Amino acid sequence: MSYPEGATHSVEAASGNRPISLVVAIIAVLAALGTLFAHHRSIHALSSKNQAILVQGRATDTYNAYEAGQIRLNIYQALVASDLVRSAKTKAKLESVADKVQTSSAATLEKAQSLEEQAKNADERSDRLMKSYETLQFATTMFEVSIVLVSISALAGTRVFLPVGCTLSAVGLVFFIVGLVQYH
Repeated sequence: MSYPEGATHSVEAASGNRPISLVVAIIAVLAALGTLFAHHRSIHALSSKNQAILVQGRATDTYNAYEAGQIRLNIYQALVASDLVRSAKTKAKLESVADKVQTSSAATLEKAQSLEEQAKNADERSDRLMKSYETLQFATTMFEVSIVLVSISALAGTRVFLPVGCTLSAVGLVFFIVGLVQYH
């Protein structure tokens, strides 16, 4: 089969661009994966930060309950110690209530400290997830720039931008892997 002179040239050019087209497609898939994982990390980071805020609020409420109990305990103990209450029955009741408040205060303080630790852990997890997200976003940007450079190389018919684009993709791949394992 004979081709017109220009057609032969375009068929050769098209077949010469197939490896470049494959490289662009691979980089595009990596960019899409980078975007997918980056968005997931962003959502998880925000969710973890929200969890930290909610738990910190519960810890604050629990600390406030502990402080209120301590104030009541001090008032009951001051009333008993002041001899303002002369009735033995009333004095015994105040002492009993003070004992109950003192007993429950330790558990309330322990719960508040536990909630505060949970909030701290959720906040640290959020920070790790956010760093992972940022690394994945950086990798995705590298992939996108690589797509442009390799595409320019294919369109212009020059191989100058091809090694630069492939190198940038390799660096992006390293950042992609780092971003995936970074939050653990």
